[in-house]
Amino acid sequence: MSDLLFFPMSMPDEMLHSRITRYHYLSGNRTEAETFRDLFGSSPFGVGMLPKQINHLAARLPGDMACNLYELISSNTTFPAYRPFLGLSEGMDQEEGGCRVHEVARVPRREATVHRKARICLSCVQQDLLEVGYSYWHRSHHLPGVIACWRHGETLIHACPECYLPFYRKNKLLPNLTEECLCGWSPLSAPVGGSCSDIEMKFAIFAHKILQRNMPPVCSKVLGSSLTRQCKKLGFNHGGLVSTAKLIASIRDKYGDEVLSKMDRAFEQGKLDAWIRFRVYKGQIDMPLARHLIIAFHLFGSAEKFESSLNSEAILAGAAKPASPSKSKGKVGKGSRKDEYRQKIETLLAFKSDVGMEYLWTNAYKATRWLKENDGKWLSAKLSATKREPASAEESFDPRDQLYAETIQAAVEKMYRITKDQKRVNLGNLLKTLPTRVSLTPAVRQQKFPLLSEVIERSLESVWHFRLRRLIWGMVEAIKLNLPLNTNSMSLVSAGPIRLIFVISSLFEWDLEDFAKNGIDPEALLKSTGVSHKWEGPPGYQGPLGGHAYQRKTPIVELLGRAGVDEAS
Repeated sequence: MSDLLFFPMSMPDEMLHSRITRYHYLSGNRTEAETFRDLFGSSPFGVGMLPKQINHLAARLPGDMACNLYELISSNTTFPAYRPFLGLSEGMDQEEGGCRVHEVARVPRREATVHRKARICLSCVQQDLLEVGYSYWHRSHHLPGVIACWRHGETLIHACPECYLPFYRKNKLLPNLTEECLCGWSPLSAPVGGSCSDIEMKFAIFAHKILQRNMPPVCSKVLGSSLTRQCKKLGFNHGGLVSTAKLIASIRDKYGDEVLSKMDRAFEQGKLDAWIRFRVYKGQIDMPLARHLIIAFHLFGSAEKFESSLNSEAILAGAAKPASPSKSKGKVGKGSRKDEYRQKIETLLAFKSDVGMEYLWTNAYKATRWLKENDGKWLSAKLSATKREPASAEESFDPRDQLYAETIQAAVEKMYRITKDQKRVNLGNLLKTLPTRVSLTPAVRQQKFPLLSEVIERSLESVWHFRLRRLIWGMVEAIKLNLPLNTNSMSLVSAGPIRLIFVISSLFEWDLEDFAKNGIDPEALLKSTGVSHKWEGPPGYQGPLGGHAYQRKTPIVELLGRAGVDEAS
């Protein structure tokens, strides 16, 4: 029998933290400790996405504990939006419509940090009061990546716009939306919030529908196959693989960097090297929910199409049964294998006719080896028949060569300036300055863009010259802040190896005290060193610099010897 006298009935799309807050005000409890003791039998704790003591609340409610737990999780938390992306545990049997505790345990811990803000839509606050008689907190406003209201198209706020007091406080209940802030501001009398962009609202609608559909968990292989198939269908592929670079570029074009920075913390920090990754780690694709939703919305456009794709992929995965070794051996005979491998070689030659054996060994090793051993005459005849005459000089040159060479030359002059956001002048950064992508092998680039290749080769910067430029900029920043030019100061203003200040100042005989007193002209100081942009560093320097150049000061044998002495003593 339940020992809880009452618990407020859930409002549409209400988060559990909001129901707990309403219980606090309706029960007349004076302190939050009393409310948490009534509901959870414990002292106050952070509610977050899913309270850690939710099973105690489910046990205290009338009725069956398991049914209560399922109802709380599926109706009052954002967990249903996570389910399609969490994968399945090994040996886990999917229950139709079920929601078991171990599914919740698969939510990565990093997702807890997403729920450290409480967000509201001012129009929802006012409309809820008129429609249901109470203003409450919506769970769809707290989905990762969502920054707008799906219903009103307004930007969500997480703090008082007058005094910036945050709505969410750790281990505290949410504020009553019908009461005024400490500064006198009230969400009921405030004007409606600012309107969001069209893409922000469409994404909020997509995330809301994913949450409401309460989709079942799917195998990570099914999810990955569905995403991969759609990427290739839309042209985000490189050969037979998914091109994450093309996918990221398309997402940035659609959303815009400013919006993506608000939706995803890693994007805001510029961590794009592995921003999209389809690899499976511990049975699930290792990406946060916000990024899953961004990619799914970009590829499918609607929750209905996304769910339909998962269902179709699950059917295909279930229907695919591996053939037995005996049957496959009987079906794939010598004749069929010859036809299969010949077709593969002919396909390669159709795309690139002027190829040789080296290209075939690299791109079709298995087919090339079998044909070389069993059908060598056909392979030789095919290669000799597809040889073309070498292209003339006019055909090999790209007409954009002169323009691209001038573009690179202008970019080089800017990139070598000593500024705050300076980057190393390497091949990748130089090619990014071109209006279109030139992703060619060095040999082909040399043939089609000879002027461009010459400018690039002439302009490339060594690692040590880049370190020198960064060090000089760090010295400029330290002098502006009236800091002494030493390793402690350089660690605050520069990301480069801090011991370089002594190594390089000693080499060029710099007077650091005079620099700190009178200041420096960074461009003039760099020019005074007399080194070129291909400088190989201080002669004979072998000291540790950190990163990939880290060197252990004490030999590992000596460290192990010390450990043995310590244990013996």
